[in-house]
Amino acid sequence: MRPRDLKHIWLGFDALTFFNHVMDVFFKLLIFFVVLVLGTGLIKLFLEVWQIMAVKELKEAFGFTVTNLLTFFVILELFKSLVEYFREHRLKLTFIVDATLVFILREVMIGLYQHQSPPLQIAALALLALVLGGVRTLASIYSPMEKKMVEQIERSVAAIGAAPRKSPVA
Repeated sequence: MRPRDLKHIWLGFDALTFFNHVMDVFFKLLIFFVVLVLGTGLIKLFLEVWQIMAVKELKEAFGFTVTNLLTFFVILELFKSLVEYFREHRLKLTFIVDATLVFILREVMIGLYQHQSPPLQIAALALLALVLGGVRTLASIYSPMEKKMVEQIERSVAAIGAAPRKSPVA
């Protein structure tokens, strides 16, 4: 190749498009891996619960199931926020808060069920869940996407209202 051809190729190369294609391939592989891990984890959970139910009391099996199922929900919420990041190319505060809320509620529920958490710790976690619930509500109300949708609806309504109306024929 001549230097002129290389210069033409280099000037025509779009690094951002290349990066987006490479990230798309990585993301598809990551999604496959995440689904594989989640499926394996769920199958393992079922097998472990079955083994515990066969050997121990129902109360112990129930405690084990509640703890591990809630942990599974936390991991599911984290993966959901990861998928949303790659779909929208931005982190949504609501998904991060949702994952945090699920984790906090998991800790509260396990602490209450196993009677191992002191009341002050449960009260602190409940207060944190309340604050995060408020943050989540405010993030939903004042979301940039919500504002764009409201503005678009208002423009559509204004355009319909500005159109000439036909008078009813008597």
